[in-house]
Amino acid sequence: MRPRITGLVVLATAVAGLTACASTSDPAAHSATPASPTAQPATSQPGQDAPFMQIRLRIGATEATARLYDNAAARDFASLLPVTITLHDLGGREKAGPLPRELADGAGQSSYRAGQLGYWAPSNDLAIYYREDGFTIPDPGIVMIGEIDTGLDAIIRADGTDTLTISAA
Repeated sequence: MRPRITGLVVLATAVAGLTACASTSDPAAHSATPASPTAQPATSQPGQDAPFMQIRLRIGATEATARLYDNAAARDFASLLPVTITLHDLGGREKAGPLPRELADGAGQSSYRAGQLGYWAPSNDLAIYYREDGFTIPDPGIVMIGEIDTGLDAIIRADGTDTLTISAA
């Protein structure tokens, strides 16, 4: 009788161990407090497939064209047009410049594609990405508001003294 009880105890312990292994090890799954939002990878966000409006980006005599995505930040950006900003290079991957005010918030991403226009909320900057280098954008992430269609090379050639004027097409 003793070996049978010992066998049942071993079996019960094994079943309990397997049950514990099958449960999630994510403490947030058992927490009543929601996890804080973090930047998402660069997947297509809602509104990126359907353009909201076409815009022109002019540096001197050179012009690029782009489309704004249909999201709250892009629509708010459109309300600023025409707008002129001074560009500076950031990390050899993007041209950035300050906007006159903050925009409506949106879902931040942690990565980007060359040619995308983004809004960096912490400093109210417009960013135009021209090179993909694997850089991970820190939280709260970049809110993508549009994409260059033509003339990205004109943006790449801009230096720290160039002004960029953006207007509706």
